[in-house]
Amino acid sequence: MRETEKTIAQIFWERVEEKGDRPLFIYNEPGDFPPFTHKGKFRTMSWNRAAETVKNLGMGLLALGAKKGEPISIMSATRMEWALADLGLLSIGAATGSIYPNNVPSQAHYILNDLNSRFVFVEEAWQRDGFLKRKERSPQLEKIITIGCEAGDDPLCMSFEDLLQLGAAQNRKMSTAFDEAVAAGKLSDIASYIYTSGTTGIPKGSVHNHEAMTYTIYTGAKWLPIEAGSIDLSFLPMAHIFEQFAGALLDIYRGDVTVAFARSLDKVAKDFGFIKPTFIRTVPRLLEKVYSTIWSKSDVLAHLTENGMQQALEVSGRVRVAGALNGQEVTESDRLKVHELEENSFEHLRKLVFGGNLQFMVTGGAPLSREINEFFWKLRLPVYELYGMTEAGGATTNMPGHARIGTVGQPWPNYDWPGAPCEIKLSPEGEILVKGPNVMLRYHNKPEDTAETLRDGWLHSGDVAKIDEDGFVTITDRMKDILITAGGKNVAPIHIESMLKEAPLISQVVVYGDRKKYLTAIITLDEDELEVRANHHGLSGSYQQLTVEPIIQIEVENIVKEKNQELASYETIKKFIILDHDFSIENGLLTPTAKVKRKEVYKKYGNLVDALYQE
Repeated sequence: MRETEKTIAQIFWERVEEKGDRPLFIYNEPGDFPPFTHKGKFRTMSWNRAAETVKNLGMGLLALGAKKGEPISIMSATRMEWALADLGLLSIGAATGSIYPNNVPSQAHYILNDLNSRFVFVEEAWQRDGFLKRKERSPQLEKIITIGCEAGDDPLCMSFEDLLQLGAAQNRKMSTAFDEAVAAGKLSDIASYIYTSGTTGIPKGSVHNHEAMTYTIYTGAKWLPIEAGSIDLSFLPMAHIFEQFAGALLDIYRGDVTVAFARSLDKVAKDFGFIKPTFIRTVPRLLEKVYSTIWSKSDVLAHLTENGMQQALEVSGRVRVAGALNGQEVTESDRLKVHELEENSFEHLRKLVFGGNLQFMVTGGAPLSREINEFFWKLRLPVYELYGMTEAGGATTNMPGHARIGTVGQPWPNYDWPGAPCEIKLSPEGEILVKGPNVMLRYHNKPEDTAETLRDGWLHSGDVAKIDEDGFVTITDRMKDILITAGGKNVAPIHIESMLKEAPLISQVVVYGDRKKYLTAIITLDEDELEVRANHHGLSGSYQQLTVEPIIQIEVENIVKEKNQELASYETIKKFIILDHDFSIENGLLTPTAKVKRKEVYKKYGNLVDALYQE
């Protein structure tokens, strides 16, 4: 059987036979000092130990009565146990139901019941207690399995360790059934229910089979420039398709990569220094933060003043962007200058920020500013921007030798995949349509939404794009986000918002102006950069106090004026509001994947924006 015909669970068990006691995972235990270390070495889990854990977990679930094809939910941050649980579910033929770890209890409960899950893995006590408080409304729930907290006294709960012990005790009885379940797996079996992050209301569960998973992993592993012996730092939510399909499972498919799991999203920046990863998957929000940090601390990170940094990047841009990417002629003088910059500045910067071994990054999930993307290429940190969605995984991508900054790449490469390839095209309205093995089967329990999204064999993405003569795709906006001014002009707010967010001081932007005479914006500020600016101007105070300082407001006004010069007159921001707080998941204005909930922002601050049109 070819690997293109196998489930990822079947591939995992084959790799175990090949790799044995070689390290598979790097992880942290409370009390590790330095983090991720034990007796002076990385704290690792071998392939054999991982296999033992996965089998005991799977046998434990079988002993509890888990059945082939049933959804079993996981509500946890990205950690080793998430990956082990996922492999255990996939091995016995169950399907993984993903719940974002920061979903509020009511939303998590909705997803649990939508899936009719009898079993759920949780990481935090508040998650456990949230399900316990609503257990009368979930009569199907039979077991809450706690990963990072105590199980407590309720008989509905058991710990991850107790589940493993249950499985080990059932080895004689369940071992054959487990092995048979692995062998019986088919690409047509349901593998995962991945829920949208909720930008447009109630989350919808995209149903994916093993073919979608294997296809994404198989083809992705072909183009990603990963070298044997690499270390992958995993930190994006595994409840998202990006990390679930292209993270640890892709590394397992390769078999020659060690996967490290960050301690938390808050500690990722520090974890780079401990893990020194070779490559990462990330989202534009993190890159925007790093970009701001480097500019504000260029003297420490690169031994360059802000002006010196600007000059260094101009030279590097001529060599690494105009030359290497765009094929323009490069002078020997510029090559020598870049070589000097590498030795004196850039190498030091990469070591301090990313650990020193990072070779490339892959990003998706939201628009990435062209300026910020170029910035990292100039630092010899290639960023391969791709495009996908919960409903279709990878649809387009930039790749080594086929990268064009400002685009999300060309249609996803199929290589020698034996089935129908992934195809994309544009509708007459410019909407991206996708067809292929990576496309979901349906929305779970939502036939009307399914019928609206899957039409004539094509997934209607809702994203508007352009495709150039070389097949590179540029996302211009969302179908539902396009603004039409009172003068009848169509405006893509994402484009304007991305431009403004290139400024380190700007955190978030939401452009407003549908049916209005001109555009306005709601702006929030980057907390770290705000502190830097405050120190520079001799100011002190809280975030809230600093946002109303006249000199800070003038800086924002100057940023808006500068960016307006690059826009058509009808696209320019005429007035704006600076909020005294940033958007967050906690205040309901960001999704679990850090996307702005545009409608919620309008709902909450619409009266302030409307006032801008009344002045």
